Amino acid sequence: MTRTTRHLLGIGGSAVLTLLIYVVNDITPPQIRLALLYLVPVLVATWYAGMLWGIAFTLVAMALRLAVEVEQQAGMTVALSLVNQLSFAAVAGIAMVTFRHLRRTQEQLSLLATNDPLTNLVNARAFAARLTQELERNRRYPRPLALLYLDLDDFKVINDSHGHQTGDAVLRLVAEAMRSSVRLADIVGRLGGDEFAVLMPETDAALADAAAKRLAASLRSVFKGTPTVTASIGVVSCSVADANTDELLRRADQAMYEAKRAGKDRVVQVTI
Repeated sequence: MTRTTRHLLGIGGSAVLTLLIYVVNDITPPQIRLALLYLVPVLVATWYAGMLWGIAFTLVAMALRLAVEVEQQAGMTVALSLVNQLSFAAVAGIAMVTFRHLRRTQEQLSLLATNDPLTNLVNARAFAARLTQELERNRRYPRPLALLYLDLDDFKVINDSHGHQTGDAVLRLVAEAMRSSVRLADIVGRLGGDEFAVLMPETDAALADAAAKRLAASLRSVFKGTPTVTASIGVVSCSVADANTDELLRRADQAMYEAKRAGKDRVVQVTI
């Protein structure tokens, strides 16, 4: 479910709940206090659509609560009911702030579970899961797929010579260069240390080789000064339906080490 869909469902659900609570509250005796239930649609709107929508539903709830109170309760004036609505607004405001804090915390935890905190790329676990999903899709609808496995050349020397802060900055720049060198549909991940990977759906061997060489050239242009940064890249082009995640990662890793043994700063491609 997309973010927009959740947004629309949250607003629609809140509107339906608000109307339902109003109807039930209006037809029940005044001794039965149901007006507090308006907090439910307010918090649903806040969770799925944001604070502004929560405030909007709070104002609607206050108006509906006021109308029912003045109608049902003897001696209840508009002024007295307004005091009650302000109390409701205060409770709703505290609840909305709490809900938004919980939502942000949930989003941060979700991001930490799937993204590398240094580069904000997909982490190794999430990358493997996406690769598995793509392979399962390819079993149903056979299409070419490519995997790029990248390892920075002599990265330990950079850390030892320039310090870990410089090393971290290099990794962030590599991540940015990779994102800008591939398509939006491609999945870029950091598998650990100075090892990165790119999952390229719907990509044949020629396109994958061209993308890997473009990426290698991009890194050379980004790091023209000190430190100089290059990468060895292994490319696996897959067209078989029974390939699995571990096999693809292993073959890509082997191709990358072949690139290092051949002199580094180059691309080695294999096909399965």
